[in-house]
Amino acid sequence: MSGDPKIIEALKKLGLTEYEARAYVAVVELGEAEAYEVARRSRVPRTRIYDVLSKLENGGLIQKIRESRPAVYAAIPPERSLEPLKNQLVEELSHAISSLSHLYLSSRSVSKCEVSLLRGMQAYTAALELLDHAVESILVRMVCLPSDVFEKLTDRLRKARRRGIKVYLAIDTRLLRKIIPLEAIEDLLKEFDGRIVSPPIPLSFFVADFKDVLLLYVVPEAPENCYGFLLQDLGEVSDLLKRHFAGL
Repeated sequence: MSGDPKIIEALKKLGLTEYEARAYVAVVELGEAEAYEVARRSRVPRTRIYDVLSKLENGGLIQKIRESRPAVYAAIPPERSLEPLKNQLVEELSHAISSLSHLYLSSRSVSKCEVSLLRGMQAYTAALELLDHAVESILVRMVCLPSDVFEKLTDRLRKARRRGIKVYLAIDTRLLRKIIPLEAIEDLLKEFDGRIVSPPIPLSFFVADFKDVLLLYVVPEAPENCYGFLLQDLGEVSDLLKRHFAGL
């Protein structure tokens, strides 16, 4: 029997039956062939070959090149005949994935959140805006920040506290002291009753009302080139954050 088994299986995924796939490959291999030749090469029963070839012809995969008897069949170029089948399969799979994704999300009890990627000063600006928009609480963990951002952040925290917002503060003095004088860091910790942390990776984060979170990956050697991940509308996840961090 002719035909690579992998090709036969691929054709079956495009909607062909076993006999149709084998007969189609045989026609491609033979170039031009009568029905009995196709049946012999593909090992499709002769009692079925005309029906199989008729379906391949109606499907636009092969054509009769002569109307004489016996008929001679030839394959239409695969890149033209199989492309519509491939596109239809991809479209059906895409539709199925989209439908299943909606079903999956609708079945989840935990709310989904939106995620945005920010870089450099755009990320730091988002952090400051996050603090400005807080109405109840602010959670800040500073690991490494440029000096000008540190000053703006300190100012935002003081304004937030004057608005009656609860501030939870933690600072990695080990890294931040390379940029900011240790005395200034210690004064800020004392002012906000903060705590010292030593995270394994240089990841700062800012949380507003335990709902919106900005994670900042900061390289100590180049803090201006940070990467920020803004997560909004955390939903029920916010309760987990509150229970975990409210003791800071």
